[in-house]
Amino acid sequence: MDKKFALPISYQHLWMSFFKLGCIAFGGPAAHLVLFYRYFVQQQKWLSENEYSHLLTLAQLLPGPTSSQVGMAIGYSLKGYQGAIVAWFGFTLPSAVVMTVIALIGLQYAELFSNQFFHMIQLIVIAVVAWAFWQMMRSFCQTKSQYLLMLCAGFFVYFTTTAFNQILVILFAALIGLFLYRKNCFQTRQASVPTAANPIDLKHQNLYFRTLKWSWLWLVAFISPFLIFHLCEITRHATSCYSLESFYRTASLVFGGGHIILPFLHQDFVQNGMISNETFDLGYAVAQLMPGPLFSFASYLGPFLPISSSNVINAILATVAVFLPSFFLLFGLLPYWSKLMNYSIIFNVIKAVNAAVVGLLLCLLIQMGQKYILQAVDVLFIVFVIVLLRSKIPVWVSLMVSFAVYFGLLNILNTL
Repeated sequence: MDKKFALPISYQHLWMSFFKLGCIAFGGPAAHLVLFYRYFVQQQKWLSENEYSHLLTLAQLLPGPTSSQVGMAIGYSLKGYQGAIVAWFGFTLPSAVVMTVIALIGLQYAELFSNQFFHMIQLIVIAVVAWAFWQMMRSFCQTKSQYLLMLCAGFFVYFTTTAFNQILVILFAALIGLFLYRKNCFQTRQASVPTAANPIDLKHQNLYFRTLKWSWLWLVAFISPFLIFHLCEITRHATSCYSLESFYRTASLVFGGGHIILPFLHQDFVQNGMISNETFDLGYAVAQLMPGPLFSFASYLGPFLPISSSNVINAILATVAVFLPSFFLLFGLLPYWSKLMNYSIIFNVIKAVNAAVVGLLLCLLIQMGQKYILQAVDVLFIVFVIVLLRSKIPVWVSLMVSFAVYFGLLNILNTL
């Protein structure tokens, strides 16, 4: 890195910055991105607004956890490859540790929870998924073709039992995106060009240029695990490799935020009988209460899977597997980000894929509703939770209040 443009940022300072944000980053990706902007652009001035907007745009184009990828990209822009790892570790550690501890406690004391407790958790999960579906539908479905694509994707997954039906939906959506927008494929988007008036931009451009020659290796690394996991699955390590491959594949395919991992992981682990519905739903509900990335849900699921003989190692491996694709894609594509911004074909394909993945969430919502809604009061409770989620009350407060209200209501009804 050129000393002329070097910023006085140590790895320790970078790690502490992201660790503090990871401890207070409640509210999901939208809130995380606001925190990043206020801290790194407005307060610390480590990035310009122009740079932050470009990093945000690229992260939104890539599959995986958007806010975590923005954090990785910030760390990479400031301190290179090591900076990206330090930033991710600091931001993810708080939620990953808590989710792992909760999973370990659940393994020991799961039998103490009543069926009523798990039923309430399941209803809360339905409400959270319904609210996420509504938000994503409003964001990703702007045209009639996108609504139609969403419905077709949802019904296709609902009525087919193919093992790879969700992957097929993603691939077909990408092809449909190419077909629908083929006339606009090579229109360019206006991108900001760094100038000498903004030395921070130039400094980061120099870093990207020096890592450009290694970018293709990261893209090869992104593809390699699919082959490695496949080879492992046909050997004696089939079960453990299947679990890790599921996390890696899910993170490599999902667009639109952390909620989209739910239908993929539910199909791979719950429908295959590796994790019970109750355990899965409890972890997802708890993940809503945690600060930091929702992808730390993998840290919770890891100890319940037969990856290795150690539950803690399982949590670590699951966490690494679900975030690893983001590192490979960012390291491989970030040096090209200014060129990628120029091609609307990328944006158009992502629009179609995003509409399709909303359909996956719709399918899961219908399936969960059919399974978990048992009485009229359940519907009222779900509506109550959604109303709280729509308010300005913090998510973790909303979920805890709704749980307490419904628990009290059930006790009253049981005494009548």
